[in-house]
Amino acid sequence: MPPVTVPVSPRVFKAIEKSDIQTLSFCREEEIRPILPCLVRMSLIAPLDHSEECIAGRKVILRILSGIEVVNSLVALLSIDFPALEVDVKKEQQLRQKLGGSTQSESVLVQNLTDGLALEFECSDPTRRLRLLLSELLLVMAQIREPRQDFYHKSSELFDNPCYLEEVSDVLCIALAELPALLQPAEVAEALLHVTNGPTLIARMVANQPDCFREAVTGLVMAGDKQDEDSPSGLLRLQAVRTLCQMNPSQALNVRALCVEQCRMPGLAVYLTLDAGVSNVCASGTVGGIGTVYGGESGDVVSFITGLLLSHNHQQRTWFAQFVKSGQRRKYEHQASALTALRSYLSGRLRNLLLFNSNDTLPDSQVIYATALLRLYCALKSLANLKFSEEKEIGLLLQLVTCHPPPSAAGVRFVSTGLCMLIACPSLISLQENERRASEWIKLLVKEEAYFAGASGVSSSFGAMLLLMAIHFHVQQLSAIIELVSAALGMKIITRANNLARIKYIFTHDVFTEQVVTAHAVKVPVTSCLNANIPGFLPVHCVYHQLKSRMFTKHKVPIKDWIYNQIRASTTPLHPVMPQLIDVYVNSIILPASKGGPTDTFNEPISEEEIMAVFSQSIFTEKSTRKNSSLTNPQVVFRKLRLKSKAMMRERSTSVDTVSSHLMPAPSITSSQMGPHTSTTSGLPIASVMTSQLLLLYYLLLYEDVRLNNTHQLITNNRRIHSYSPHLFAQLPIRYLLSHAQREQRLYAGLFSSLVKLLVSHYPQLCLVEDWLYQSSSADSHLGILPPKVQLDAQSVTKAMEDAADKPGRLLVVLDSLRCMPPYHLWPLAAPLTASIKCLLQPGVPRKVLDTYRQVWMRLNSLFPRRLWAMTVEGLRPKEIGSKLRKVLSEDDIILDPLYVLRCDERVYRSAPLLQLVMYMLQVYLLSSRTFLSQQMQNNPLVNTPHSAGSGNNNMAPQAIDEEREKLKGALILTQESAAVQILLEACLKKEEDTENGGALALQEIRSTVCSYIHQAFLKDTTLAKLVHFQGYDGELIGPLVRGVPSMHIAIGLNWIPELLQLPDLEKQLFAIELTSHLALQNAMPSTLSISRLAINTLATLVSVLGEKGRLHIMEASLPSLVNIGRAFPALVDDLLHLLVMYGRVAAAQSALSAAPAPRSIAFMEKPLITENMNINEEKMDFEECIPEGILECLPWHSAHKVPQEDQLFASVISVFKKLVVESTMIHNLY
Repeated sequence: MPPVTVPVSPRVFKAIEKSDIQTLSFCREEEIRPILPCLVRMSLIAPLDHSEECIAGRKVILRILSGIEVVNSLVALLSIDFPALEVDVKKEQQLRQKLGGSTQSESVLVQNLTDGLALEFECSDPTRRLRLLLSELLLVMAQIREPRQDFYHKSSELFDNPCYLEEVSDVLCIALAELPALLQPAEVAEALLHVTNGPTLIARMVANQPDCFREAVTGLVMAGDKQDEDSPSGLLRLQAVRTLCQMNPSQALNVRALCVEQCRMPGLAVYLTLDAGVSNVCASGTVGGIGTVYGGESGDVVSFITGLLLSHNHQQRTWFAQFVKSGQRRKYEHQASALTALRSYLSGRLRNLLLFNSNDTLPDSQVIYATALLRLYCALKSLANLKFSEEKEIGLLLQLVTCHPPPSAAGVRFVSTGLCMLIACPSLISLQENERRASEWIKLLVKEEAYFAGASGVSSSFGAMLLLMAIHFHVQQLSAIIELVSAALGMKIITRANNLARIKYIFTHDVFTEQVVTAHAVKVPVTSCLNANIPGFLPVHCVYHQLKSRMFTKHKVPIKDWIYNQIRASTTPLHPVMPQLIDVYVNSIILPASKGGPTDTFNEPISEEEIMAVFSQSIFTEKSTRKNSSLTNPQVVFRKLRLKSKAMMRERSTSVDTVSSHLMPAPSITSSQMGPHTSTTSGLPIASVMTSQLLLLYYLLLYEDVRLNNTHQLITNNRRIHSYSPHLFAQLPIRYLLSHAQREQRLYAGLFSSLVKLLVSHYPQLCLVEDWLYQSSSADSHLGILPPKVQLDAQSVTKAMEDAADKPGRLLVVLDSLRCMPPYHLWPLAAPLTASIKCLLQPGVPRKVLDTYRQVWMRLNSLFPRRLWAMTVEGLRPKEIGSKLRKVLSEDDIILDPLYVLRCDERVYRSAPLLQLVMYMLQVYLLSSRTFLSQQMQNNPLVNTPHSAGSGNNNMAPQAIDEEREKLKGALILTQESAAVQILLEACLKKEEDTENGGALALQEIRSTVCSYIHQAFLKDTTLAKLVHFQGYDGELIGPLVRGVPSMHIAIGLNWIPELLQLPDLEKQLFAIELTSHLALQNAMPSTLSISRLAINTLATLVSVLGEKGRLHIMEASLPSLVNIGRAFPALVDDLLHLLVMYGRVAAAQSALSAAPAPRSIAFMEKPLITENMNINEEKMDFEECIPEGILECLPWHSAHKVPQEDQLFASVISVFKKLVVESTMIHNLY
């Protein structure tokens, strides 16, 4: 579209909008002519403001109008009777609404039209002229409301003739001003689009009413098409709105925003953007200046178009992309389109950028703009499918891409964008000459990459991107290249794979061969202080993809040292590629590249010495250096490991020379040179101790996980790989590192979840729920007063522990201080705290001291738990009489036999706080033992070898042997756990000393603690509950255990009590009946009712089939259980009474067979039986003898004769009968 002629200058519009009369006074007459209707009306209307300024302004207006002849006709137009005209206009509107636009002869405003409309308009008076114009305008407005397929253009003598243009404009402006309620500016503007000279009339109308600018423009834009250049009406509307925006440039960008928001008239948006750029150049006065010559942006053309194409709004992206596609399909013969104007503008910018660039060097001031321009062309090509012109754009773009920017961060970004553009726009190198130029440029980049990286000071350079592209081209991962380019440009690139053939050839044959790529990747220095905040493509990306494609092992290039150094150079926030790098590195050590490739070359694992060199550093270095430099003293943790690592580092007298980053083919490395002990570590400083240790911990756990899961395959292939020693894992502060990663998950986002998954598999004892919920106490003292200062070293702590019974206050102060100490000061005191733990078992140690000690122990447990557990178990072991030397237990010893934990001092079983620690350690060591046995089975799988297949000693199939091994492992685990439960139950038995000095309360707390542990154990494995009860335990503990262990109800739910009743052992049957009675009291359920009825039937059967001794024994032992069952289930009273009657008959019959009668008489009873089993004041039955008071003491008990016990049993049956009736019937108020 050619430049639009503006009927009203922007200066005049701005002056009339702001009522700047002084500016209007300096304008020429031809500039003021379009707004004369407004000025004349202003001069005639009586002002509301009578200030001197207003009066002076009116005088200036009159002076401006005094020399203009047309003013007289305008005054005449303003002098007509507008109220009468308004009535007729309303009638005309009603008529047009009724008849529509088809009938032109009938009109209220114009009657008796004898001559033509133009002649009538010229010869009529002002009133007649106004009526003629309004009649014609209302007719057009009525006609455009009718539905039409094509654009309607109204042919009118009044609007078509240019000689009437100014007079028509004057009449129109006065009509709109005097009839505002009947004529809306937006509707009038829409109607004027359908007549000749419509854009000019709209501009004059808006200029005389500046306040209606937004209304008119909004109406025109909202009624526009999605693509404004596809139809004549769209072009006319575009011209009208563009004219208005050129008249009022300050609102042009707002109108553009409206177009974008409504996704309408994209051509208008482009024109307004180009016009804004031109107006900015004119306003700044830089035409032809430095900014224009070099291509500096004078507007926001590039940023606006780029923002549209990369918008988050999908509708806006599609709308503008369709505009570009439609613009390419459209062939204009007489006028240009907005897309053509945009391409011309961008081509001009390209020429200006390249105009004065000597030796293809890009000025520093233009690098950022050039990068943005290249990115815009990439977006136009990929998202809008713009086809570049070979004559105007391809040559200029390639020349700009191959320029040499200055070595700065912006220059690195420019080169990276240029590389991506070669991938995104393959048509740039479609010609052979262009391909040659691009190849030479890439080779030059390879040589200058180190210079750019050093001079720019940025961590990410384009060298990593070059290397990464070459890797993907070599492994045929073209989709990965497209994803790489898309990520670098920030847009989705759509390129066919066959279009990348030329650029692929350049990378794989001219610049990067596969061996050069692998050799160069090792020579690239690691990224110092690698973290997630470093943008761009780094060497770690290249190494990751080469490891993934096994290029290092294919060409026998060692990569272990580079990965180890990059781990040492990593810091927080953790770069997301580092965990992925360790994953593929571990796989390249253990797993072959293909299923049938056992002879493949593998990478070398990191040595234990290198790992300990990192862990020998204090894990608290980062905190201690920030708080106090004196804290980094030789007494911190891992002293031995640090000394060992220093000795190792002194032995290394040579280090690898610094490798350059230039591309030089490396010599081939044989597999013997990649042995398990080669180490060329350069000893780089550790950027972040915590980050490096966490990465190495993840490496070790993942290595062991992959090794164990593939042990069968390794043995089958006769491969032996390095296995890290358990001693190495014992030195790692796993719990502390995990706690740190948990607190700082935002810094280790890509590592924490994977690390927890591996720890749950290999070290479940470190992932207990209570440990996750544990929170260390605050630094505030819990003492009521300020504690005195005490010396906190090993000797003072040991002395305070030894004096715990005599001076508990001093120990309490020490423990309270330890509880609030920082971890790096607390851990060195763990040894004296655990070695003297038996001192807390002395009588007289306050409970407050024990509870505080437990808090300190839990704090230590959050640092290095496995070492703490072993030291605590050793500290609680009892002294062996007669033994001078005793082997100190190691962690491995306790894992092999977790019951070492319970072989502690017996006094522990009456100290609840310490027993809680013991049971916690028992729980973790049982888990450790279970994991150890599983790992042992994975380490020693059964493999069919020719020797084993030929031997006839074992006829079992491997699958059957594996099942047998699993059963044996499960049996061993179950035996350990059941033995632990039995030991704890035995500790709950009441002893003589439990009746003195509050021993009953201590026993009750111990039983509660043990029951809590047993409850969790039974919930974990219900088979354990069944095994423990089949083994049996003391009947004294049945009641407390049923009441204290809620999970005991599984005995009913799993229905194994009937199995216990079927055992041939009479004691087990009695145990089952007593257990049933207590379960009935605790869980009165229908299933318990049926089991109780079964127990009653079993007793009846046993009484009828057993011999004399067995019958009497079972009757005497089961009587208390019958009362419990009757109390729980009154419905079973009938069965119980029948059973008691049977008991009574058996007792009576047995008494009749005795050698002598056995009445309940004093002469035939023993004193112990009377004193224990008889209550003198008890209510007697009518046949019983009443014993007078005071006679028991004067009887000769030594001469009394012993009688059979049946009579005592008979009395017990009667007592149980009475108690059963009371407990089961009377207590429930049934009668």
